[in-house]
Amino acid sequence: MSYAACKAETNMPANTLINELFAAPYRFEFAQALALLEKCYPRKTPLGTGLDPRQETVRLSGPLYPLFYPSTLASLSKTNHRLSFRASHKTFKLSLSSKPAKRRSHASQLELQACHFGLGGPDGPLPYAYQEWLQGRRLQKDFAPAAFLDLFHQRILGQLYRVQSKHHIAAPFTSPDRSAVQPLLRALAGILPKALHHRQDISDQALLARVPILANRRRSVEGFQALVASYWGDTLTIRQFDGAWSNLPASHLSLLGAKNNTLGQNAVAGKRIWDEHAGITLTIGPLSLEKYLAYLPTGALYGKLMALAAFYFGPEMRCRLVLKLAPDAKTASDSTAPLSKTATPFLLGQTTWLGGSSNIARQCQIAPKTAAL
Repeated sequence: MSYAACKAETNMPANTLINELFAAPYRFEFAQALALLEKCYPRKTPLGTGLDPRQETVRLSGPLYPLFYPSTLASLSKTNHRLSFRASHKTFKLSLSSKPAKRRSHASQLELQACHFGLGGPDGPLPYAYQEWLQGRRLQKDFAPAAFLDLFHQRILGQLYRVQSKHHIAAPFTSPDRSAVQPLLRALAGILPKALHHRQDISDQALLARVPILANRRRSVEGFQALVASYWGDTLTIRQFDGAWSNLPASHLSLLGAKNNTLGQNAVAGKRIWDEHAGITLTIGPLSLEKYLAYLPTGALYGKLMALAAFYFGPEMRCRLVLKLAPDAKTASDSTAPLSKTATPFLLGQTTWLGGSSNIARQCQIAPKTAAL
């Protein structure tokens, strides 16, 4: 089996790892080679899960002779059924003639020779006397005993590959979505249920990359500052206890002659109360003009920043945003060209300010919006 056949089946480009695997299998690890072959043949039955070895991705054969192999994998070649069952040639020929379609479908199956684990070898359970007998049968061109033992190798090595793929936490040969560590990271970040997947404006992979910060349920100002610095590289200062008026629910209102009218216990004057813990103020800057525009409500980063704040502090936290523009940044009001020809949007109080000293700090304050959180 050549790489061209694999490319024709999967429409893969040239100069890929699978091409190198066919040319030099001894340079690959066992799990890495099988993972590449499963991706090359997605229509085949995954190893260790099927009932018919002929329908699986690759035929696996293990060591049967008392030899010390220099690599984990020895060869990757096309399976030769006629040669493997030479001792029972007539019986095998009858089965092929009765089901010619089976012969054509199995002719393209690959055979991978693994050397690190199996029945034989210097550390295998097969006694040396039997291994020497197998060597003698091989010299006599009788491959039936080895082919019979390879039926067990198919199951043993297939299960070994499934175990490595499932329980090897740092397996480098699987995609991130299918790795064993993915559910653990999602649980630590708080996005394990499928209903919470890909719901944030921030990508899930970006959140999983900051699991050491998100795993601590005691949210801190320093933790959020580290998140913003790692995402966008901007300096953030946070002022806590930015109070706000909160509306009381109807069940807590005082009504004369009805409810909540005991003075000093549950009577309340008015429909709102002052909540000192209602929100925080996020101050970012000084910023370049490009970053400044991106953090405005019309920019690309405002929604992501508010979504990150809601995910970290909770949707109840009101976040007021203050953006500071760098002194050397040029805005629309600094240009002598007509407003219709300036590239910067002309937004009063955000990108342009009324007259005054040129040394005044240029900044804007964006009130918290519950909908944005």
